Amino acid sequence: MESLHVIQLLEATQIFEKKLNLALMYSGLRIPQFRAMLFLEKSGKITVSDLSRYLNVTRATMSVLTNDLLKADIVESIKNPKDKRSFYMRLTESGLRRLELAKKEVAIVEEKISNEFPADTISTLNKIIISIISKN
Repeated sequence: MESLHVIQLLEATQIFEKKLNLALMYSGLRIPQFRAMLFLEKSGKITVSDLSRYLNVTRATMSVLTNDLLKADIVESIKNPKDKRSFYMRLTESGLRRLELAKKEVAIVEEKISNEFPADTISTLNKIIISIISKN
């Protein structure tokens, strides 16, 4: 039985990450910001703590990311009526426009990468991704 080449998988992931970072530069975003914005788009509004759990980063890291998003007018804070110490975040109109631009740029990268492989390979890779994510 052949084993998974984990180091090469990590190297391939880093190559894809570089391509994605380049694409996101056009919208002025970084990958963590983009991921946070995608989740905010789905959830509507969310606390910083919940977002940090979803992104699997520390609360401190999420606070820095949140402050960057607030300063850039990508998100806005909404007071939590149940807990005066916490607040919700949601995307602003400006944030939604930047997210749409970023999603278009990411789609171009996905298409270019996908075109490099046969459909069955893409299907297998997607199954692996889903399997890895669902186990965490």
